[in-house]
Amino acid sequence: MGAQLSYGQSKAGPPIKNWLPIYDFTLKNFSQPPLKFGPMCRWWWPGNLVEKKELKRELNLFADNGFAGVEVQPLNRRIPVKNEKDEARKLSWDTPDYYDNLRTVMQEARKRHLIVDVTNGSGWPPGGSFLTPEDGFISLEFGASTVTGGQMLKVPLIKPDNPTKVLPRLIAVVIAKQIAGQASGNNETIRLDTADMKEVTSYVQKDTLHYAFSKGTWKVIGFWAVRTGESTEMAASPRQGPILNHFDSLSVLKFYNHLYGEQTGLQPYFGNPMRAVFSDSYEFTANRFYAYDLTAYFKTRRGYDLIPWLPANMQKGYNTVIFSRPDSKPDFSFTNQDWRLRYDYDLTLNDLLRDHFFKSSRNWAEKRHLLFRTQAYGFNMDMIAMAGAASIPETESMLGSEANLKIMTSGALLYNRPVVSAEAVVFAGRAYTNTPQKIRLAVDKLFAAGVNQIIYHGVPYRYVSDKFGSENWYLFSSPLGPHINFSSNLGEGNIFWKDQKRVNTYVSRVQYALRSGKPHADVLIYYPFLNIEGAPDNEEEILTTGYLKDVEGPLPPPKKYEGPDPAKIKWASKVYPLINQLEAAGVSWAWVNDESIQAAKLNKDNAVDIRGNLSAAVILANDSTIQLKSAEKIKQLAARGMRLLVTGAIPVQQFSFLNWRENDQKTMQSISMALQMHNSQYLNDSEGIRNWISKLSRSIKYQKDCRFSRQTEREMTDGSRIKFIWNKSDGWQTIRLRLDKKYTKSYWLNADAGTICKNNGRSISYQLPPYGSVLLFASTNNIDHQIRTAPPVTVNPNRSILSIRKWSLKTNSLTIKNSELFDWRTNEQLKYSSETGIYTSTFQWPFNTSGRHFFLDFGHVSFTAEVYINAKFAGKVIYSPYVLDMGKYLVKGTNTLEVRVVPGQLNGFIGKANNGDPRYLQFKEKMIS
Repeated sequence: MGAQLSYGQSKAGPPIKNWLPIYDFTLKNFSQPPLKFGPMCRWWWPGNLVEKKELKRELNLFADNGFAGVEVQPLNRRIPVKNEKDEARKLSWDTPDYYDNLRTVMQEARKRHLIVDVTNGSGWPPGGSFLTPEDGFISLEFGASTVTGGQMLKVPLIKPDNPTKVLPRLIAVVIAKQIAGQASGNNETIRLDTADMKEVTSYVQKDTLHYAFSKGTWKVIGFWAVRTGESTEMAASPRQGPILNHFDSLSVLKFYNHLYGEQTGLQPYFGNPMRAVFSDSYEFTANRFYAYDLTAYFKTRRGYDLIPWLPANMQKGYNTVIFSRPDSKPDFSFTNQDWRLRYDYDLTLNDLLRDHFFKSSRNWAEKRHLLFRTQAYGFNMDMIAMAGAASIPETESMLGSEANLKIMTSGALLYNRPVVSAEAVVFAGRAYTNTPQKIRLAVDKLFAAGVNQIIYHGVPYRYVSDKFGSENWYLFSSPLGPHINFSSNLGEGNIFWKDQKRVNTYVSRVQYALRSGKPHADVLIYYPFLNIEGAPDNEEEILTTGYLKDVEGPLPPPKKYEGPDPAKIKWASKVYPLINQLEAAGVSWAWVNDESIQAAKLNKDNAVDIRGNLSAAVILANDSTIQLKSAEKIKQLAARGMRLLVTGAIPVQQFSFLNWRENDQKTMQSISMALQMHNSQYLNDSEGIRNWISKLSRSIKYQKDCRFSRQTEREMTDGSRIKFIWNKSDGWQTIRLRLDKKYTKSYWLNADAGTICKNNGRSISYQLPPYGSVLLFASTNNIDHQIRTAPPVTVNPNRSILSIRKWSLKTNSLTIKNSELFDWRTNEQLKYSSETGIYTSTFQWPFNTSGRHFFLDFGHVSFTAEVYINAKFAGKVIYSPYVLDMGKYLVKGTNTLEVRVVPGQLNGFIGKANNGDPRYLQFKEKMIS
């Protein structure tokens, strides 16, 4: 007890009870926002093999370099140790020593005003050896036998394999005639006759079915609740334990109370500095998830008895994460409508997951001044609604397409979650390809999709071993596991660490702006899917796979599971061009799910109001299926004046198996009637859609289409707007906008430089550099005139005054004189080099530069460049635009120019690997950048 009392002896103030304050944007906070608006990072620990002194050092390093906080994630992965003592320390997560280290982090973070989130466990998925097999997941398994009817039979029930010591529980027995001529091999789907099926559980005695069968060939199928036995893989403990059953709220609460209970000494830090418990994406291994209350939930929510139809839900690996999922077919089939039965089952699992895990987690956390942050996807669920069930929903860069990224941000908008985070700047197969330029592109892509909390993935604890090079331990690129390859190591082991503070300053300014007010979407597009898998790339997007064309080596060929889903390809063929038209016109949009459509109403101006969020219109785009209640609600809203656009395939059916013929007809009729209303249109051509877009009521309009742009908007309580605009092209672009008369003043905000430029009038323009971004603040109120503003300096990219052709190049290992510029990949001496390249040249300058702007354009540098003119430091460019104003450094006559270029580490690592250095084994024979 004495030790526990000592935990609370802290000089810091009370918990921060409101982690998600609602505030309006102000110009005075833009240039230097508080630290809390900076990016965070996932901070990997090598289990508990950490030192308190080093933990404090790294925390102070984070604070000094503009990080707002950390997410602590201890795990056991590719961590070599010197002796048994270190092995024991590594595997001492969830021990008093681990919690002592975590409290050290809390105390130091509190001093530096850093946020601390903690992953719910060690590694992922969440679980641990303190759980019992009874706390693990349940899968619905089956045992089937074939009998010949026409007699009274005693049929012993076949039990499925049981991976744990927990006895399987019989859930039901169903008999059905097998349709004649159907194969019954191991890999074939067995067809069953719906006219001859029946639940016969009541006829079972001591695991034997006693039943008088009519003539025919019958399948006797026993359904059993079986613990999956899935266990943790990376938990930093002496033994692994069960993965937590997310469909059992009692086990969920047991889990949290163990990891964060009084015995841990963490409670005095709840709310300050500990902000959230984080749960990663929902990626598990199971055939078909089950919960003991599933059948009751199903009957209440779906309206019919599930039991007789259970055979259609049996399929090996159906609920297994896609990269481990076997290529299997359904075990049984009734008709070509079985997909509806699986949809109803999936939706019921969604309800159970929301009630048992999401609500339990969030309620547990928020009662303790904490938040529940999670990636609400991984298996089939209403992801938009699940995002709304979290305190902070999270997406991730590896989801790739905007179609996927916007699922979580749309949920945040529709369910009033003010912060939506992203596991950021992580890509498969791209270890050590991240540069400041690529980081900037990755975060801007996320910002344009509606993210406002960047959480880098990530920074490893500085663990030194002779098994690694100077970059030290990084679990996602290691010679101890060369087949694992993910970016990114953004810690001290990264050659660009010295530039991270500047990147973070940019991120903090954007995030201050994008957390103000609330998100706004001009239009809502119906999203018909329950998963993120198989979304194709939009041809007008960039960086969907983390690949930068002409900069990096090509991506490896996609694995079979990584290919697009044919159904989503067909859907996207109409939806993506629509999205591109909306974006080009500057129209902000979000997905909308069935639950939100069914909650919608209209305001006095016929705007769609969903939980207080207003949009001008709803779009049904190229999908033939929608929930019946949604179709009926759309009919009602359209009749009252809602703007409705339907394009591509028109909904003619609904998802559920219940009375599906009748309800399909009702669905088709509802949409047909909705389309007859005066504010409804069916359009299937780009010109018609363009005209429809032009008539949308918007307060900020593009004066012409901008195919290069992506954008997002926030609305303040007084009607003021923040608009983030990103140029996703590699060329200079000018954007021209027309503002509504309600805006009395407007400003361009440069988040890289921290500058503010005041506009005049309602027609405004801005020159966007390649891959650049800008924030617009359009205010309905008078602004403090003490705000310092500066006009932007424009660049004429088409006017070249002088080209410097000849350079000398020096690195640590060679000197090249009087050479034209060349790609290092083409030079045998440099292709495997990561050394700094120092370029020098002299040139004659004929102009007087006093008070004038002359720009040095580096072209496509891709990395970083530090510039000296006449031995004076002129600046450093770390990302696009690779342009520097040299006017005040140039002299008339002879000038000396020195440019120090820092390339990435990858090529050097590949060279070391090819030369036999075992510390870089994972890079052997890789493609250079």
